[in-house]
Amino acid sequence: MSLPLCLEIPEIPDPFALTLPGGIEIEDVNLMKIIQPALTPLVPFFDLIDTIVALFNCIKAIPDAFGPPPDPTVFATCLPDLAKKLNKLLNMLPQVALPRLIVRLLTLVIESLRTVRSQLMHLQAQMLQILGTIDRAKQLEDAGLMAIAQCAQANVAQEAANVGKSLAAIGKLLGLINLFMGLIGGPEVPDLSNLAGRPLDDTIPPLDELLKALEAVRELVPGGVK
Repeated sequence: MSLPLCLEIPEIPDPFALTLPGGIEIEDVNLMKIIQPALTPLVPFFDLIDTIVALFNCIKAIPDAFGPPPDPTVFATCLPDLAKKLNKLLNMLPQVALPRLIVRLLTLVIESLRTVRSQLMHLQAQMLQILGTIDRAKQLEDAGLMAIAQCAQANVAQEAANVGKSLAAIGKLLGLINLFMGLIGGPEVPDLSNLAGRPLDDTIPPLDELLKALEAVRELVPGGVK
């Protein structure tokens, strides 16, 4: 079977253009990957329109409710939909939305720190095994086994350093949470200062204390949905 002399690269389709409210036009070959971020800022606008329509439907139903003949069922039917739309608008108010956002962010930090804790526990177990191998290599005077164990030890140390770097993003997020807490008069969130510079075998106790403190703060957020 002969192979083709030239494998042609297929032509990509022309970009798809979409005009948003306000005259803004976005264009991309794969519009689906950017459509959600582009439309997200417009969600409050659409919610406001839905509420206005629901309110108009209820106002329009008032004459029918009083008749003749009186028919309150039409007006009663539109009220639940109006209440639902109004509730969505109320959830946009900072005093309502901000506490919920803080609780969600705290939950994200707590779950992320629990993952870090599991990683550190695993690395600690690995390090204990490696140290035992190093002692055994010394007893046997086995240079090859020693080299392998020392390489594994360096790799575990590097993994621990990588985990530490991942905490930088969590630290910035805690700073943002504290900023939001100041806006609603909530309690201050502890930072990661107790974890800085600690060796691998001494990180779990302060990490557990931090997790308990964050869980306690989450319960104290005023108006937050737990």
